[in-house]
Amino acid sequence: MPMRRLTCAVLFSTLLVPGIAAAQTEMSDADYITAAQAGGPSDVASAATIAKVDPKSGEVTTVRAGTNDFTCVVGVPGDPEAPICGDKNAVTWLLAAVTGKPTPANAAPGIAYMAKGGVHFETASGDIVMMPEEGTHPVKEPPHWMLMWAFDPAASGLPTRENPSGVYIMFAGTPYAHLMVYQDPNRMTP
Repeated sequence: MPMRRLTCAVLFSTLLVPGIAAAQTEMSDADYITAAQAGGPSDVASAATIAKVDPKSGEVTTVRAGTNDFTCVVGVPGDPEAPICGDKNAVTWLLAAVTGKPTPANAAPGIAYMAKGGVHFETASGDIVMMPEEGTHPVKEPPHWMLMWAFDPAASGLPTRENPSGVYIMFAGTPYAHLMVYQDPNRMTP
């Protein structure tokens, strides 16, 4: 495993575990449900399972059972207060990231929504990295949705940095590469 990928996995488990755990335990269940539901479009989030994730074990505790295939949580790698709602494949991807696994385990693409946006970290040259490191700075992301699957920039021709189109591959060159689409999930119509 290349050193950068190993470093990312170690950083996930050592830097994010306290932040995600704190964000999940400091709220009442009612407040947590409200915060987690803010991650997805209301028609998805209102019927989604609301869960808390133990970042050390990956154990998922259901706060509220849902009636669709989506789960909403508070806290993503790099942004422990950001809500996210994802289908089962996206949640499998997220659990692997949160617990520091070297690769995600989803066997098919997943879809996830971050209707409140989030934060990522960039180097001085504009490269997006998985975790904050020396010389990086946080960048606020607008509301967006994602396809959680290993996208190859060379094969797809898609950019690897934010751009005016609002579509790019985040974390290119890592097992956690995924497609970012800067489009507010609450403004999409089925």
